[in-house]
Amino acid sequence: MLKARLLSLALVAGCGTVENMSQTLQMQVDGQSLRMDGVINTRALRQFVDVLDSNPALREVVLGQIDGSLDDEVVAEMGYTLRERGLATRMLPSSEVFSGGVDLFLAGVQRTVPAGAVVGVHEWETGFGSARDYPRGSKQHEPTRGYIEDMLGSDAFYWFTVEAASFNEVHVMTRGELIKYGVVTR
Repeated sequence: MLKARLLSLALVAGCGTVENMSQTLQMQVDGQSLRMDGVINTRALRQFVDVLDSNPALREVVLGQIDGSLDDEVVAEMGYTLRERGLATRMLPSSEVFSGGVDLFLAGVQRTVPAGAVVGVHEWETGFGSARDYPRGSKQHEPTRGYIEDMLGSDAFYWFTVEAASFNEVHVMTRGELIKYGVVTR
């Protein structure tokens, strides 16, 4: 299953233009929970805000199968919105959340990852290079580094993801790493 997810991540990275033109993130409300599955793209922010506005009783976002994102700015906007609304984030024992999906998960005021869930991270990449190509003080790090620092109070997790795996690979986090870097709050 993990190999299939890695292949999906590679395909997501290679098909950005087409994927950004369609709805790639499914959202389902169940009581006080919003379940999300798919890929976060440019259209996801409007969809997310519409669902939140239409369901003021929501208390948590449950991430199921999130293969990553095609638009890091949208991930950050969704994350700041999630945090401003005081929502928790949670995974299920069967969840597999990768890359930009992990960044969104960090926005929860309370964050829960049960045993069995897969949390996969790697460095970012653009058409101009990858995170490891730039020195620590470079402005290219700022958008994601700053977002993670805003969410966790430290940028240690950002630097961990940069070093944990290249863009074409995925590092599956251990329970100890989830705790060490503050990814989970309980």
